[in-house]
Amino acid sequence: MKNEDRRVVESIINYCRDVKNLMLEYNSDYEEYENRISFQYSCNMCIIQIGELVGRLSEEFTSAHSEIPWYAIKAMRNLHAHDYENVDFEIVWETLTKEIPDLKDKLEKML
Repeated sequence: MKNEDRRVVESIINYCRDVKNLMLEYNSDYEEYENRISFQYSCNMCIIQIGELVGRLSEEFTSAHSEIPWYAIKAMRNLHAHDYENVDFEIVWETLTKEIPDLKDKLEKML
C-alpha cells in the first residue's frame, strides 16, 4: 500500500470511529437521529468526509479492493453535500449503523 493511500485509509477509519462514538453518545437511537439536528449534522459531516477521502485514494488501491463500494460511498457524499433535503433518513441510518462499521472493519484488516 502506498503511503498516501495508507494515510487516507487511516483518516477514513478515524471518521468511522467518530460515527461509532456519536452512536454511543446518542444511544444508537433512530428517533434521536431523526429529531436531533446536531446528531444528524455530526454524522452527516462524517459521511461527507469519508466520501471526500475515498476520492483521494489511488486508482490502483480502489481497483485492488473492489469489494468495497467506492462509487456508492462517493455518491452518498455527493447527496449529503449537494442535495441534503432529499436525504432519506432510513437509508442514512442503515449506512451509519451497518455499512460504516463494516467499512471500518475491512479497512483495518488492510492495514
